[in-house]
Amino acid sequence: MAAQVPVLYVNRDTVVDRRDPRVKMLLLVLLFVFVFVAPNPQWMLVPVVAGLLTAVLAHTPWRWLLVLWAIHIPTFVALILIGGWSSVTAGDWGGLVDAAGAELRLILAWTATILVSVSLFSAIDPDDTARGLRGIGLPAQAAFAVGLSYRLLYTTLTEAIQTSDHLRLRGIRLEVRHPVQFVRDALQVSLPVLFAVVRRGPTLMATMRMRGFASDPQLGRPSAADVVLLAVAIGVLVAAGLARWGPLSELLT
Repeated sequence: MAAQVPVLYVNRDTVVDRRDPRVKMLLLVLLFVFVFVAPNPQWMLVPVVAGLLTAVLAHTPWRWLLVLWAIHIPTFVALILIGGWSSVTAGDWGGLVDAAGAELRLILAWTATILVSVSLFSAIDPDDTARGLRGIGLPAQAAFAVGLSYRLLYTTLTEAIQTSDHLRLRGIRLEVRHPVQFVRDALQVSLPVLFAVVRRGPTLMATMRMRGFASDPQLGRPSAADVVLLAVAIGVLVAAGLARWGPLSELLT
């Protein structure tokens, strides 16, 4: 049954898996800062390329990347149509292309965030997620809550699949083609899943506390490769900031 649960993390011995969890968490923080600092779409290509490279090195399941990116296609289309609606009504397709160009920076930022975050989380053990957050200075309770939520996500998926299988034996199937019946049957699945997660939550919490998730992570010193990687990421962020507000902005305009 557990094999049916869609799991992002797969234990592999890749160069990304071996990176310090604190560095991975810091890279995510730097990424979120970068998407607001980057001055133009050309700069936004930097995290997109970095995300693709990370996905290749981490052997990230491409179906995760494609599904999570495809989910946002309606959002991308809506952003372009909202910005170029006047051009669409006027039959000015050139204006629609200009609107797409204006939204390109946001689309690339969204794409980079998906690529980098999914690739990093596919190469970080759920246990190390809480340790990494604690290691970069997040309060112990907050880091513990994130780690617990991450674990409960997999518990919820497992319970949902098991409950659906039990109901299927009773002749209850989730049919999207019948919306009213789908909502009614979904309630029969969601309530048992909710009760099961609430029941297992305290046990999982106690187990995580016994394993030291609420205390000092004791991760040791990061390796030289981790330090270099973090320094490069900080350097790119500083260069983007200079290109937007500093001396480089005058050279690029």
